[in-house]
Amino acid sequence: KEERQAAETEGRTVVTLDGGDFSMGSLFQTIYATDAPELRALGAMGYDVTTLGNHEFDYRQQGLADMLNAARESGDPLPAIVQANYSTPLDQSAGATLVAALEDYPVTDYTVVERDGLRVAIFGVLGEDADDCAPMSGMELEPIADAAKRVVAEIKEKEDPDYIICLSHSGTDGTGKGEDYELAKAVDGIDVILSGHTHATTPEPIRVNDTLIVSCGEYTQNLGVLTIGRSGSDGAVTCEEYRLVPVDETVPD
Repeated sequence: KEERQAAETEGRTVVTLDGGDFSMGSLFQTIYATDAPELRALGAMGYDVTTLGNHEFDYRQQGLADMLNAARESGDPLPAIVQANYSTPLDQSAGATLVAALEDYPVTDYTVVERDGLRVAIFGVLGEDADDCAPMSGMELEPIADAAKRVVAEIKEKEDPDYIICLSHSGTDGTGKGEDYELAKAVDGIDVILSGHTHATTPEPIRVNDTLIVSCGEYTQNLGVLTIGRSGSDGAVTCEEYRLVPVDETVPD
C-alpha cells in the first residue's frame, strides 16, 4: 500500500506481479486444495497477475484443479493467472479435470492490464528446471522461447500494448546466466522478465538486448520495485528506478 500510494502521488501507473510458487512452504499449504488461502491472499493484497510455478503442482493435477476451483468459488478478489507453455494431456481423468479448472478460473496465455490509459500485456512461462522439479505434474512442456515468440507475436498483433512483461518461472542466477537470460537473448519484444524459481536476487536489473530481467529473491524477503519508461530515440525500455524493499520487522503489522 505504501509503495502504491507513493507511486500514485508521483503520477506513476502501478501493476503488482508475482512470479509463481505462491503456494507451499508454510502451514497454509495444508488447506491449499480446499481453501486456496495463498491465491486469495494475493488477491487481498491487490496482486494483478501471477503465474504457476512447480510448487503449484505439489498436490499433482487434481490438487491444482481443486485449488483453482476453491479460489474461484470463494468469491474473493483474485489475481489473473497466465501460463503459456505448460499444458495437460487429456488421456487421464485428472488431466480433464485440470483442463476444466484452468478454463473456469480462467488461466490464459496472457492478459492485458489497462490502467490510467496504459496497456500492459503480461504472459507467463515455466522453464525446464522447474518442470524437472515437478516430476508428478503430468504436464507437457513447450520450450519457453518457442512459447514466448508465439505469444509476443499474438500480443503485438491483437493488443497494441505499451509494455510486454513476462512472468517466467524459469530463473536466473542473479548475474546474467540461466534460462531467463537465454530467453531474453532468443526473443525480441519482451520489455521485462520477472524471473522466478531460482531464488536469486538481482541487485540491479540485468539488461539483455532490450529486455530487463529482475528477481527480488525468495520467501517474500523483499518487495521488488521497478519503474520503467521509454527512451526518446529508439523507444527502448529504460530503468528509471529499481529498489528491493525488505519485508521485515520494520513493516507495521
